[in-house]
Amino acid sequence: MYLLDAKCKTPLYQQLYQQLRAKILNGDLSAQTKLPSSRRLSNELQISRNTVDTAYQQLLSEGYIVGKTRSGYYVETLHNIILPKPMEAEPPALPVNPQFNRIKYDFRYGKLSPRTFPFSHWQRLTNQCLRQDKEQLLSYSSFMGEPELRQELIKYLRDYRDVKCSDDQIVITSGTMHCLLLACQLLRPMTTTIAMEDPGFAVAYSAFQQNGFQVQLIPLNHHGLNVKALQASPAKAVYVTPSHQFPTGRIMSITRRLRLIEWAYEQDAFIIEDDYSCHLRYDVKPAPSLQGLAPDKVIYLGSFSKILSPSLRVAYMVLPASLALRLQQEATSLVCPVPFIIQKPLASFLQEGLFESHLRKMLRHYKKKRDILLRALQESFGDKVTVSGMNAGLHVLLQLKGMASPNVLAAKAAQAGVYIHTDNLWVASEAQQIASVLLGFGAIAAEDIEPAIRRLQEAWSGL
Repeated sequence: MYLLDAKCKTPLYQQLYQQLRAKILNGDLSAQTKLPSSRRLSNELQISRNTVDTAYQQLLSEGYIVGKTRSGYYVETLHNIILPKPMEAEPPALPVNPQFNRIKYDFRYGKLSPRTFPFSHWQRLTNQCLRQDKEQLLSYSSFMGEPELRQELIKYLRDYRDVKCSDDQIVITSGTMHCLLLACQLLRPMTTTIAMEDPGFAVAYSAFQQNGFQVQLIPLNHHGLNVKALQASPAKAVYVTPSHQFPTGRIMSITRRLRLIEWAYEQDAFIIEDDYSCHLRYDVKPAPSLQGLAPDKVIYLGSFSKILSPSLRVAYMVLPASLALRLQQEATSLVCPVPFIIQKPLASFLQEGLFESHLRKMLRHYKKKRDILLRALQESFGDKVTVSGMNAGLHVLLQLKGMASPNVLAAKAAQAGVYIHTDNLWVASEAQQIASVLLGFGAIAAEDIEPAIRRLQEAWSGL
């Protein structure tokens, strides 16, 4: 039973998220328990499906639940990971040793360290909002988002990502899932099939399927998505992560970007560009956005989850002018799901130049951790692993030669007190021949990286 108070200052999605998380942590919702569908839970609680979806996406981003294709969401095994039935040629599953019940080292994807959030600035700007914007705090926000924040985003996106737009093309949303739901609404009259990268982001795959689209997985090569394979599909829209492909970390070459744009014009199609790691580039100069090359053909998605905090639930999309006009005509009765008390401080954070200094600080911070991680992997594993995605973002993908399945690797890591992601964050058309695991380094302390990697080496040495 979930008790939600509409009069409480805490948003409904946050209340639901907190209660679900508490039930998971205290064992009321045990590992592998299936969560109710968003439709069913929204009916039971008499709240919107968007509220439930947002709470679920928060749990998903923090690793408390996992999404399974065509099945729904399930509680993740946080500590005592249960091994699957042994597959042929793999060692038998071993019981989890009680001494490793508590995870000491966390390589969870999407989680950030509390040390990185600019608490003092955020507190000052929030207090300023409470003092100076009382009238707006008691009003509904525009569906597109606060004008001041959209104006600041125009400057930021123009200067950092070469995005070309006006403020009436920007929509403030509560996260990537919300962006994808709006994109589905706009694309539904144009196509029944959406293509995406193979492997690709599981949340996007799930969003498209849940909204009634056929999803065509398009293979990758070293340049990026295979446009020839895309041309052979019936899709009139494609979802891509060109700046830091998820999960491989590849950067789409400029020739492939231009070919993809050419496809969009030839087919009268749209490209959904998820620029989720655009801020965090370490050894290479950021490639300009696809949107800047074809503003009328690209639906551009971005968020502040990786550089500020996922719990702020602030993302944004830049729509082609034709789609922005349609959305404004169809959404006249809706309101923005992001509270004014979040939007206003963020606008001020950008306006005062605090974002630029925070970004520089975060780049130094994460590059240091990335460097430590790469060095530790080389020292412990040498040529036994292949590392990709190291030039951007907050994760690297390990491909391990001649080792066990990802589930066994994750279970052995958990026994050693290390949490890792396997393939539950992405979808692929067929099982990979080489085991792949994802190491997120956003939350783990720099001083913990080397001992954590040594534990992984010891845990996997016999496989």
